[in-house]
Amino acid sequence: MKLIATFLMLMSLSIPAYASGTDADLAEIKAHEKAMKEKNASDKVQEENRKKQEAAFIAKQNAQTASAVRPLLGKAAEGKSDEEVIRMYEAKVAQDDKKTPPSEDAIRAQGEAATKNVTGKSMQDMQNMSDEDLDKMEAEMLKKYNK
Repeated sequence: MKLIATFLMLMSLSIPAYASGTDADLAEIKAHEKAMKEKNASDKVQEENRKKQEAAFIAKQNAQTASAVRPLLGKAAEGKSDEEVIRMYEAKVAQDDKKTPPSEDAIRAQGEAATKNVTGKSMQDMQNMSDEDLDKMEAEMLKKYNK
């Protein structure tokens, strides 16, 4: 019986020691939790600020893009919001991309027509001209277009 009494007495003396250690640990845990909450709140504020800055940047980009493409869309873009103008332009670009590009022959024919319109002679005619005739034609072109 003495042994049990001694054991109980030793246990009762050691429990307050454990309890005081537990209080210190609990205080440390609470301090850590408080620090984590503060850090999480700070991180949340930083994330909100980042999102606001990103939204402002995107809005600025959209405004610049819309002001650049409004003249290309003409009257269709009048009175429309920046987002609508951008969507209209993207639709126009997508539609233009679907069109087939002109063939090399068509491009060459346009160039030939433009050359003949300006000089009065085709490229083939100019290739067959002598150097003296080319010099004369050059002088005439300079007189005609360098007024």
